[in-house]
Amino acid sequence: MSIKITSDSTSDLSPALLEQYDITVLPLYVTMGEQTCRDGVDARPEDLFAYVERTGSLPTAAVNVADYHDCFAQFSPRHEAVIHITISSDFSSCYQNACVAAEGFSNVYVVDSRNLSTGHGLVVLEAALAAPRGEQPEA
Repeated sequence: MSIKITSDSTSDLSPALLEQYDITVLPLYVTMGEQTCRDGVDARPEDLFAYVERTGSLPTAAVNVADYHDCFAQFSPRHEAVIHITISSDFSSCYQNACVAAEGFSNVYVVDSRNLSTGHGLVVLEAALAAPRGEQPEA
């Protein structure tokens, strides 16, 4: 079974792991002052840390429904299943947004990691290790 694993940028997996396991990352949005960037694309972790230190506010926003839909539309036809793993729904609306976007796809499964950062990344990595074993996405 061909399974594609995707995740939000909050999984904090290294570029080497993302490449090794062919994991696609959707960046959260980061608003710093008047500028909106994408986590890990236009804004580096050190930029985010400096902003938080300077202002005391955490400037992230969830991946939007349109971004999720575009990702699922890209991978759904090419794979038997797409499994997207989000940051915990306790911390962000990423899970809810991904679920809304997934409604139009019969082979997209959204998983709430119930974690953030390294914990989220470990859930993503475990899914990437399980995918080649042919485990069913519903399991």
